[in-house]
Amino acid sequence: MVCDEEHLFEIDQSDCCGNGCTNCILDNKPKPSVRALLAGKRNVILNYCKFKLLYKQTHSDSDKNSQVLHLHFAYEAGADEDDGILDIPPGHHVMLRATVEAHAPPLLRPYSPYWVDFERKQFKILVKLQPDGPMSAYIAGLQPQALLEFRGPIGNYAHNASSPKCIFIIAQGVAIAPTLPLITQVLDNEDDMSRIHHMVCARDLSHLYFRERLLEFAKYWNYRGCAYLAHQKCASAVCKENGGCNEECSAFRASLRYKETVRTRRLGANELETYCQLAGSSSSNGERVLIIAGHANFQEQMRAEAMKALGVLETNVYLL
Repeated sequence: MVCDEEHLFEIDQSDCCGNGCTNCILDNKPKPSVRALLAGKRNVILNYCKFKLLYKQTHSDSDKNSQVLHLHFAYEAGADEDDGILDIPPGHHVMLRATVEAHAPPLLRPYSPYWVDFERKQFKILVKLQPDGPMSAYIAGLQPQALLEFRGPIGNYAHNASSPKCIFIIAQGVAIAPTLPLITQVLDNEDDMSRIHHMVCARDLSHLYFRERLLEFAKYWNYRGCAYLAHQKCASAVCKENGGCNEECSAFRASLRYKETVRTRRLGANELETYCQLAGSSSSNGERVLIIAGHANFQEQMRAEAMKALGVLETNVYLL
């Protein structure tokens, strides 16, 4: 029997976290899952349901003080529930609801999965704990086997592989995580002729996450990636004197991986114009799409600059 997911999904004002999310749940009511409809099953996350924390671990490439965590969750089905699926499309987020105090309103925060297992109903998120943040304090105290409530998926991005596109993706810090499935869905489809230009902005190498994944992406003909480090420093005397590294620093170059492309400066208009030239004409390489993932201030600043430099229409700009 096919499940009418749109009928099952209900929202009200209390579902909004109040953080000014680009893709607010009040404005982006999830659409029925095509994959779920084809499977004849329901998408279990449409309404708040429990997910068990399988593990919580610090990101191996981050410094000890960054407090960046990987969290892996699995759906906790009730004894009387049917066998559903978990569909969280690339570019969408889920809402975590946590009750910290008995008589206080629950905390609500959106998180974007970077990995989802459709059939086993599992997902992973990357979280950076914020000093004095109530939800950060809650997550920091979680132990494996804890049950948390999530609902979703929330978002408005949908990739159409039927026609080639030139996709520019700009990510800041931990917000690189939700851009990974966006890239994967293109690279894993041999019939998709879209080209991806991936620009990752980070403080330094210790805050550049998923480096191995980026190197794997670089093996594909239609992916071009580069990391921009605004505050890279090393222990050399020259860099200490200059207050930072440059790309000719031997210590910095020794810390890079084979064929890893990194720039020791901010991503600015000059670099963006270079990507525009690399992309060629829209008639030959397809419609241009711009995706920006990061803090709200970063999104707004980068949006205006990137739209102008890359020649992207406003209707083709997506903020995660």
